[in-house]
Amino acid sequence: MLYAIQDKKRFIGLALFGLTVLILGVIVRLPGIRYISGDYIFFLGPWYYTIVDEGFAALEWGLSHYNVPYLYLLTLATVYLPKLSPIIVIKSISIIFDFCLAFFVYKCVRLRYRRTVTLPCLAALAALFAPFVILNSSVWGQHDSIYTAFLVACLYALLKGRQAWAFIAFGLSFSVKSQAMFLAPLFLWLLMRKQVKWRYSFLSLSVYLVLLLPAWFIGRPFGELLLIYFRQVGVYDRLSMDAPNLYEWIPNHYYHWYPLGIVFTILVVLAIALYVYKSRVDITPNVLVHLATFSTLIMPFFLPKMHDRYFFPASVMAIIFAFYFPKYWYTAVVIGLVSTLVYLRYLYEVTLVPLPLLAVFSLLLVAVLAWKLMRTIEHQRPAREPAEELPPTPELS
Repeated sequence: MLYAIQDKKRFIGLALFGLTVLILGVIVRLPGIRYISGDYIFFLGPWYYTIVDEGFAALEWGLSHYNVPYLYLLTLATVYLPKLSPIIVIKSISIIFDFCLAFFVYKCVRLRYRRTVTLPCLAALAALFAPFVILNSSVWGQHDSIYTAFLVACLYALLKGRQAWAFIAFGLSFSVKSQAMFLAPLFLWLLMRKQVKWRYSFLSLSVYLVLLLPAWFIGRPFGELLLIYFRQVGVYDRLSMDAPNLYEWIPNHYYHWYPLGIVFTILVVLAIALYVYKSRVDITPNVLVHLATFSTLIMPFFLPKMHDRYFFPASVMAIIFAFYFPKYWYTAVVIGLVSTLVYLRYLYEVTLVPLPLLAVFSLLLVAVLAWKLMRTIEHQRPAREPAEELPPTPELS
């Protein structure tokens, strides 16, 4: 009887805590909802009004350079939230996924701290109330929290050993935005170590193709749907779209050499893959979180043509990383601050720190994670490799 009362009190306490977080999470986002960004004026707003006028038929032609799953969400929102202001409808989609993102951050950190909910709850709060998350969804109206929520769900599935669900979550993320590929190096590293099975990879492709079918049924050519991400590559002709990465130090008149940047990034990923493979490091949950954070950080840092928002997954993964490795708490603070400063520069034209200097901080984080990976491997090596046996000492006659 006493245990039942305690369980009931605990449930009520958790319910009240969750309700409080929900209310506060919405309240802190309200001031930014009315902000009208350039992306809303030129892209999101026109897409919304076109869908209102034409309904699902708007998906028959190239309404947007975004992939169609996001347009499905936008279309459903116009159907079920028709009386709300367009800007509220658009931003509400992203805000809902802010909470989904925080939930999966909680689930990942909960696996690290099974005897307490305090630290996992703090991790979720850190993700939900991070300035860059609030600015991205409620102010900017972007939907990076959608595909990143699926990426964190993918990491959670890998931590649980549920490979099929991990590939499904990755497929959902990639269907929303091509930047889900920032986590692809992690799968390469795990596949080389035979930590995941190749046969599950078809699930990601299947999810991606299935989500294209509704737009195809409506009338949009399937070949055009398959080429959406390829067409995005040629939209902008800058080495860096204000991303705090390597290309902030390279003049844009070298733009025509950008394929070399892609090749260099591939070589970096393959070099790390070879290093991880030859090291035979044990892929523990801690190492898995480390590699996931490293993957989402090095990709936007070394790739050209990156936008200012593309460090969003790394910033979220860094929160999980900081709770798995408390001594490295500053990684989440630094990358979160870098993302926030970049957002302020675009949204409010406030440049507190020059972009080339912010790129230095990004490079330092890449170095820190690389150094820690090497230390982890060196720490494990003595335990895995037995000492060489010495020849027997000859007996004295």
